[in-house]
Amino acid sequence: MRSKRLDSLPPYLFVEIDRLKRQFIESGRDVLDLGIGDPDIAPPPELLEALRSSLAEPKHHLYPPDRGLPVLIEAVRLWAKGSHGVSLDPSEILVTIGSKEAIGHLPLAIVDPGDTVIVPDPGYPVYYSSAVFAGALGFRLPLRGSNGFLPDFGEIDASTSTGAKLMYLNYPNNPTSVMGEIGIFRDACAFCRENEIVLVNDAAYSEVTYERPFEPLFTIARDEGVPFIEFFSFSKTFSITGWRVGFAIGSPEVIASLARIKANLDSGVFGAIQESVAGMLAGSFDSLVDRMKEIYSDRRSILAASLEKAGLEFSLPEATFYFWIRTPGEICSIDFCRTLLEETGIVAAPGVGFGGNGEGYFRLSITTGTETVRLAGKKLEKELPRIIGM
Repeated sequence: MRSKRLDSLPPYLFVEIDRLKRQFIESGRDVLDLGIGDPDIAPPPELLEALRSSLAEPKHHLYPPDRGLPVLIEAVRLWAKGSHGVSLDPSEILVTIGSKEAIGHLPLAIVDPGDTVIVPDPGYPVYYSSAVFAGALGFRLPLRGSNGFLPDFGEIDASTSTGAKLMYLNYPNNPTSVMGEIGIFRDACAFCRENEIVLVNDAAYSEVTYERPFEPLFTIARDEGVPFIEFFSFSKTFSITGWRVGFAIGSPEVIASLARIKANLDSGVFGAIQESVAGMLAGSFDSLVDRMKEIYSDRRSILAASLEKAGLEFSLPEATFYFWIRTPGEICSIDFCRTLLEETGIVAAPGVGFGGNGEGYFRLSITTGTETVRLAGKKLEKELPRIIGM
């Protein structure tokens, strides 16, 4: 038994990748997994020690407050003020079970069946699937290389904008690794204000940047008169994807709507986890982030050098730990990634898995060990000419 809505979902990309990878491993061959962005870097020792201390607190083994522990709410306020010069009210903050959960629940809080949700294409698959679960229509807004993988709001026709109630952005961007400019947020605010659309930015990669820092949506949206929400996650920053903890900053009415949905569907994040990440956010956050970025920066340089030698077309990532690369020749992204796995053992993500506008690209992640990244790069240098000629 299954609901009809499941038939409206495209295959979830990472499940398909994992299936192919398992088949390859079961055949007795080694893989170099650059497919899924699950950080291999160990969590900071300071964070683990904070968690151990928090586990001894009896209060954390009870239900946490539905909007999050006051200590984490206050840490977010201090971070927003210290890092971005913005003074937030607690009503503008919500603790989430990572960002994926909150993204998935948001349409249930904002849209009604038949409304339209605008999602970036290519983009994180959950934007579209969450709209389907809410009974909404998904409009895929193209992100084109010719426009720097930034949205052109002029491509949204009048009938779509009239029926739209929610629009997702994702900067820094997965899968294209584009940082995004504050100007695109201003344009998005103007478009959403004019059409009475709630604006969303998924900023899960906000701290994984290289040459310059990221400026979040909330720094301007609060003054632009547009309802908005922006999601942040500790998963990538602290390499704790399994802990499931993040936070949202947004207009009080949007935060309240999402909080009401969550109060009916989940019971919050384990209090010991909230307290431990709060201590890091309010304390040694900058040094921990710098430590993480140094590792990814080294890997970025290693893989970029090999991709250049292999003759592949790409732009050096401005942010995230992904490379968004043109597939060589006329081969489609799924066929190329399958051939790459079969011939080299390298696991890559086909661009079409992120939407139709991702066709012609594939994504590599640098969240595996540095030596794995190096080996994969050398294999590409050596084997790509033969693969293209097949």
